[in-house]
Amino acid sequence: MEKICPQCGGAFEAAAVFCPKDGTKLLPESDELPPDTDPYIGTLISGDIEIRSVAGAGAMGRVYRAHQRGIDRDVAVKILHRELSGNTQLVQRFHREAKIASKLQHPHVVEVYLAGQLPDRALYIVMEYLDGLSLAAALTACGGRFPIERALAIAIQICDAVGEGHARGIVHRDLKPENVMLVRRAEVHDWVKVLDFGIAKVSLGEQSMETQAGLIFGTARYISPEGAQGTTVKPPGDVYSLATIVYQMLAGRTPFDAEQPVGLLIKHIHDTPPPLRSMPHAESVPEGLARVIMDNLAKDPAQRAPSARAFASSLAAAAKEANISFSDVGVVARLSQVDVAVRLSTLDPTIDDAAAMPGFSLSPSPLPAPAIVSPRPEPTVRMRSEPPVQASPATDEEKAPPSSRGKSERRRGGIFIVALAFLLGAALAALVMQNVVHRRDAEREEHVAKARRALGDDRYTHPPGDNVRDLLAAGEARWPGDPALHQIRSDTAHALVTRAMATRSTGDLRQARDIAKTATDFDPTDHAAKILLEKYDEELRQKSVPRATVDAPARARRGQRAELSSRVLVGDDAPRARVENARFIVTGPGLPAAGTVLPASSSSDGGFRAELTPPRAGEYKVVFEASTEGASVRAERSLGVD
Repeated sequence: MEKICPQCGGAFEAAAVFCPKDGTKLLPESDELPPDTDPYIGTLISGDIEIRSVAGAGAMGRVYRAHQRGIDRDVAVKILHRELSGNTQLVQRFHREAKIASKLQHPHVVEVYLAGQLPDRALYIVMEYLDGLSLAAALTACGGRFPIERALAIAIQICDAVGEGHARGIVHRDLKPENVMLVRRAEVHDWVKVLDFGIAKVSLGEQSMETQAGLIFGTARYISPEGAQGTTVKPPGDVYSLATIVYQMLAGRTPFDAEQPVGLLIKHIHDTPPPLRSMPHAESVPEGLARVIMDNLAKDPAQRAPSARAFASSLAAAAKEANISFSDVGVVARLSQVDVAVRLSTLDPTIDDAAAMPGFSLSPSPLPAPAIVSPRPEPTVRMRSEPPVQASPATDEEKAPPSSRGKSERRRGGIFIVALAFLLGAALAALVMQNVVHRRDAEREEHVAKARRALGDDRYTHPPGDNVRDLLAAGEARWPGDPALHQIRSDTAHALVTRAMATRSTGDLRQARDIAKTATDFDPTDHAAKILLEKYDEELRQKSVPRATVDAPARARRGQRAELSSRVLVGDDAPRARVENARFIVTGPGLPAAGTVLPASSSSDGGFRAELTPPRAGEYKVVFEASTEGASVRAERSLGVD
């Protein structure tokens, strides 16, 4: 279970204790955040919506339980983090998408009532309050997976909700178990409500993955290959995410897993998902149903269902074929409302579909005017007898004298010999050309095999002349556009991406960066390689920035000396050689408002030290400041005094 920072609202791994951004102690996701730490408790929105408590938090913002006084009902208010509202384009897009979401009326889509901006510029959305569990929490409570009947009932409801958006031109792009709520409606325990329609586009944005990769890390486990590559995501992208969720509900895990989000993105782009039925808990899934799910995890969007409802139709048909019964809460009846365009793209061609095919029309058209044909005489009936022999008129050649006929025959003989020689020459040339082409094909195949062997032996750039890079360059110069060579180039980039990630896991950042750069050199279109290169470049830039640390006792006693220490670091935590103007500034009870400045003396280990005698009990703030080669560094921490 993730932990939440009550200060910034960020979500972090369960093993984390303090927020890496602001040092605040993290709380379990299930815990209600303490109200005294939240500035929005008690805020009145639109005159009659009072925020009463924090219901949850995530990377994008917090969700509050509020009460709408005018009609006496509970509502949910989602407030996005203020830093997201500094971008004017983002604000405009937020309002536009919120309007779209408010118009999306569907029994399985959360209702959006109101959207706007608070006085501090934070964006908010008011929506119906759902008293239930997220699909993520429900899966956790059930050991990570559901029986087939329950999984299908939930999946088809999600598909129906998302399909309604597709029918209206809305792509969700952030489908994951956390964005699906299971509530109770009458006798139905698993009534689905899909959240964040319209908002998902805001969270991902339309900027490239190279510059905004961090915005999608929260959804990396469910993102489509095209989404991972930063290209336009259309309805088949949502279908991929839906198939991933169904896979998880049946197998107890998603198709791909990795320690780092960027590793997940790369697997979505490159790797083939393991067959569903190969998972230990999914062997009993009927083959037809498993095939539908795996088909919709295809890398190519054109090979998936064109919409969520088309995917649901395939799931329902496979379930029916396998005699699986499930409660669809009326969804299957609505699946017949799929758009005509979707039906034509998902069903086999029929006579109805033929109307859309070029060169075939069922609509009436004027017939061409009939051609006027002259009447033909009735055939004469003859008895069976030998036809009369008629003498043919003599040709000019036969009328010619014998000597002329001889010359004509010799001329024909010469022409025949010339034609025969020409045919023999053409046949010989064809044989020679065929032999040349065959030899060229054999040379090409041998060259491709040699490059493939170099790749298998990890000879990417060495030794000279017998490595993948040199062999590809030579081959592409002789056979431009050869698809086999292009595939080797792509496979090499993929292999180098995997190697770069393995190298980074050992701690060698610079070597990992160089390998990622080599991957982009091999295939500049490989998006995973570009993501890694930018990530490692940014890490190296961060490591080259000098930074300071400050240390003090966990607690001190008033009137007694407390030792303060600090270090100025750069790179791999190496002390900075030249540091100037090092000093400690302490503020707290009994000290001047501007603080007390303590000169810092350098120590033998490259650090700096000073001593403080706090005059009173209370909380003190210790700040260390210094400059190094024109750059200023600063660090601070609290000191409690008893």
